[in-house]
Amino acid sequence: MNFLITGGAGSVGRDLTSSLLEKGHRIRVLDRHAEAFAPLADKKLEWIQGRLEDSPLVTEALRGVDTVIHLAWSFSDDPVELLESDLKGHVVLLDACVAAKVARLFYASTAVVYGKPVQAPITEESPCLVEEARKPFYAVAKQTAEKLALIYWKTKGLPVTVFRFWWSYGKNIGGRHLRDMITLARKGQPLMVPDGAGGSFLDHDDLTHALLLAMNRQESVGQIFNLATIYLEWKDIARMILEVTGSSSSPEVITAREWKGAKFLADPWELSIAKAERLFDYRSLFSPTIARQRLKKAVELCREEIESKS
Repeated sequence: MNFLITGGAGSVGRDLTSSLLEKGHRIRVLDRHAEAFAPLADKKLEWIQGRLEDSPLVTEALRGVDTVIHLAWSFSDDPVELLESDLKGHVVLLDACVAAKVARLFYASTAVVYGKPVQAPITEESPCLVEEARKPFYAVAKQTAEKLALIYWKTKGLPVTVFRFWWSYGKNIGGRHLRDMITLARKGQPLMVPDGAGGSFLDHDDLTHALLLAMNRQESVGQIFNLATIYLEWKDIARMILEVTGSSSSPEVITAREWKGAKFLADPWELSIAKAERLFDYRSLFSPTIARQRLKKAVELCREEIESKS
């Protein structure tokens, strides 16, 4: 299979690229930072440096491509950049995919479009309260991109599948809040976490697994799916961080009423994957024990990177 991965130089894209290459697929990466792939020599990998707003470049990048995985996004909360860069590039890609008659487009969205959980677990039918999201401009732009993709399916026949996920990880894991917790633990300071809150983490190998499963199921076309590997509360993550840092500190669990930290951390971001299970037989590749071990290794690597820079 020939894939185009937009935004493939990011952490999710690099892991997807490596995994798909290992499975024998051909990968073309289009990214403004595609030079990140220079050290990765593989005859089945081609990388193109550029932006999605460049229509001729996108058209050329799609030549011979069967499936597109659209990851590219600025993560900005500036409405001008979101309109002139992210959403413009999104529409350019959608038009080019229609012209190229690609077999499938997968759009990587985000659980941020739910804004704030109002039920547990969160299903694809849960309301998208984008105005209440921690990054509302980002949330409304991602939701708009979802709707545009689905409209292209309904009006132009572009086979689209949308995936929503919360916090993903591969060999490494990022995130300012997580890095801050690691830094505090290394200093021996207590880790304050909200009671009853947490999130559904997605292993990048599970994302690859879901893509390959859904690609062969017509039932997944024109649909939005939540994806997740394991749900963990923040107190579990705090204990994991204390273990990998060797800290003598301990978690301090704060009630929701008394929590003064980031508001989105105080919510239970548990995503239901029942729809993906039902329509294309998605299940995590990993048992809860193995998933925890893999996440712990990613946290440990994050800790090593922090230490190397300090």
